Amino acid sequence: MSNRDRQLNKRRFLGFLFLCSLIFFTWLNHAPLMANIVTSQNTDISQQVEQGVKSYEAGDIWGAIETWQKALDAYKKANNAKNAAVVSENLARAYQQLGDTKEAIAFFNEAITYYSEAKDLRQVGRMLTDLAQTYNNQGQARKAISLLCSNKFDIKSDTKQPCESNSALQIALTNKDSRTEVAALGILGEALRLVGNYDLAIQYLEDAAKVKDSGYAILINNSLGNVHVNLGQLWYIRAKSAEQTNGNKAEEFQQNAIVNFTQAIKYFKISLELARKQNNSLSQLQALLNTIQVSYKSHDLNIIPNAAINSKIQEAISLIDRVPDSSTKAYGAIDLAMLPSDFKITSPITQCSKTGELGKLSNTEAIDILNKAIIVSKKIQNSRVESYTYGALGHFWECRGDELQALKYTQQALIAADQKLAAKDGLYLWEWQAGRILKKQNQEKESLEAYQRAFKILETIRSDIVTSTRDVQFDFRDVVQPLYRELAEFQLQQILQASVKSDSSKSGVSDALETIDSLKLAELQNYFGGDCIVNVLNPKRVDEIVDNNTAVLSSIIFDDKIALLLTLPPKVNQSGETLIYWVQADNKILQKSELQKQIKAFQKSLILGQGRPDGYDRTLAIQLYDLIIRPFVKDLKAAKIKTLVFVQDGFLRSIPMAALYDAKTQEYLIQQYAVGTTPSIRLTAPKSSDRHLEKALILGLTKAAIIDKQEFGALDYADKEIEAVKQVFPNSRFFIDTKFASETLRTELGNKNIFPIVHIVSHAQFGTIPEDTFIVTGNNSKLTINELEAALSNVRGQENALELLVLTACQTALGDDRATLGLAGVALQVGVKSAVASLWSVQDKSTALLVEEFYRNLKKPGMTKVEALRQAQIKMIKLTGEQSEFASPAFWSPFILIGNWV
Repeated sequence: MSNRDRQLNKRRFLGFLFLCSLIFFTWLNHAPLMANIVTSQNTDISQQVEQGVKSYEAGDIWGAIETWQKALDAYKKANNAKNAAVVSENLARAYQQLGDTKEAIAFFNEAITYYSEAKDLRQVGRMLTDLAQTYNNQGQARKAISLLCSNKFDIKSDTKQPCESNSALQIALTNKDSRTEVAALGILGEALRLVGNYDLAIQYLEDAAKVKDSGYAILINNSLGNVHVNLGQLWYIRAKSAEQTNGNKAEEFQQNAIVNFTQAIKYFKISLELARKQNNSLSQLQALLNTIQVSYKSHDLNIIPNAAINSKIQEAISLIDRVPDSSTKAYGAIDLAMLPSDFKITSPITQCSKTGELGKLSNTEAIDILNKAIIVSKKIQNSRVESYTYGALGHFWECRGDELQALKYTQQALIAADQKLAAKDGLYLWEWQAGRILKKQNQEKESLEAYQRAFKILETIRSDIVTSTRDVQFDFRDVVQPLYRELAEFQLQQILQASVKSDSSKSGVSDALETIDSLKLAELQNYFGGDCIVNVLNPKRVDEIVDNNTAVLSSIIFDDKIALLLTLPPKVNQSGETLIYWVQADNKILQKSELQKQIKAFQKSLILGQGRPDGYDRTLAIQLYDLIIRPFVKDLKAAKIKTLVFVQDGFLRSIPMAALYDAKTQEYLIQQYAVGTTPSIRLTAPKSSDRHLEKALILGLTKAAIIDKQEFGALDYADKEIEAVKQVFPNSRFFIDTKFASETLRTELGNKNIFPIVHIVSHAQFGTIPEDTFIVTGNNSKLTINELEAALSNVRGQENALELLVLTACQTALGDDRATLGLAGVALQVGVKSAVASLWSVQDKSTALLVEEFYRNLKKPGMTKVEALRQAQIKMIKLTGEQSEFASPAFWSPFILIGNWV
């Protein structure tokens, strides 16, 4: 029975998705217990326990649960803690087998309580270890770490840490329980992998390997392989990011990816060889599937030849019938059946090959394997596994154009998933799938309803998905984001087809805005890999947040077009309508690729404009104004709008809206409106405050620096900018060059000093992922965004603190949507109300002029932040004489206000 209910030790929020998950076993024996029952007290009850064991072994899980529950009630009544502990443990295992994690956790906790009462500390340690693994399976790695070692465990540390006396690992060490020790170390390593601390994960897994005669060599090698897969994936993404931000590091990062992927393959090979020697078919299947998975993730690097991949696939197929019935067998069968022929597909359960090619397996092979998985799921009575199997069959037929078959199996998946919501994470997948299929059948009403149900379910579990394991974060664009975009497009199309005066249309606009904003929130959470952003959610609607002089222009990018939604303030929007417009040129919807091309050219012209005496060509600025702003000009004027807040999507985040040019009035947009930006309207609280701007913390770097072999040039006019800030705030504290370090920031803020403004004059790089996002400090060092957040968190909540963070020499990965997402979210992530940052580095004395004017404006009574920046930019536009070159938007437009614009 030890292999019976070994299952995938990976949260299944993306439902067994082969290319988004890594397969590995549980670490402890999950067989039901009988031997430890003390029979002298009541033979009848002990016979009930034995009958439950027999039912379990026969596959009658519900029968076993019913019998054990009666026995547990009797033991509780008799105050028999020892036997109650054993039966509670059995019940926990049974519910695990059924996929009911909530009940499993409850009974593991009961078992811990009763074993503690019986003073059986060894079993307490084992139950804590099992419970930790259960939390790991659900993606709650931090909870697992607290049970295994300490609730004060620093998950970002690079060194091992002491464990508390009541933790699973320490109990195992104290009781010399090597079996639990290696299991706890292994699960701790896996938990650290899930939170992204790969180096520390390797340390604990290597410690597990040192435990003599543990019998866990297969598992340890498997887990080490998983960590190196994640490392390889991380390095590969960093290599792609470096191609845009730091080209001389791209090759090095790619080589690191190859090294880690290769190391992962070696570990899986060792695991496979050991499994073969032990004739362990389940372990063999696991190692093969993991090897195949590496081949998909690293395919562009040509590490594993296609012939070798196909050989592993065929070997795995031949093993399926020999593997004991379990959820692992079923999931493994699904993974094999859904293997795509297209290596670019990262989510085979939601994507179909655009080439029309079949999967790696023939139709006959895939259907046969999926039918076997259904038989297994019914035999082990696991509705969760059953749901995923039917869902996979539904998607199989969806990709092959048979909507009737696809819908039939998808509906069966929904029925199975809804049993006690055991597969709530799968429920959103199958509702989404049903929506896609129904739409193809032109059943638009039913399709939209299915999409909306999927959206509501996803919203309840979104934080767990997008902030979970790093490998899931990597594939967010392919496995989560499309649902939001498809639903938003569907909603907008429905609105435009309906009467603009109908109640359903008004409701649809509100729903569409909610969908769009939820997408922006999900993207932010995914980028930063944390849930702290969620803590500042504003529950109000857009029209409830803005004042009477403010409008919000939201954009959303679809596959072939872009939508703009303008929300006007309540005084002119009493009907509750939002204006919707598809970006058009010459009365034809403009293709996404065409607009993206124009924006890149516009941005490039602005950057190059810094070095041109004649400034830049306004043609593109005029074209973009006509595409984005012109459709709403009459409405904005009628509403007497003064502030225009943008909630941009994708590549639109990289455009400095202030520089768009109205050829009719011969004005820049900033001359018409104060321009603000926020990554998500629900993450913004536009409240005016009684600002006491008396001083700032000024941090600066004037000298050239080298970070990760990347050269950052000297900021020749940084000293002038610093002096300008000091002129406005004479009571400021400043730390320049070698005195500017991450420790400086922590120390200054840690002393409870009140600095409403933190002004940083240094290169700030925003990359595709947070690892490539940092601020350059003195001594060729860097301040990561996580370190910045940790330092600023010291003064959160203090009165008049953290009004504004200013970064005046930023650099984003141009053309990279995620890099600009990081820039847009920096204020929210580090916990300040607003941020001023530049879309690219402006290395000139013009910055000092703009900054000084901005701060002087900000100190004026009643002046909002966004208006203070506007007035500073307008003053730059009007410069004459020797400073006239700075009138070009190349110098002032990159500076944007993020967050609270008031």
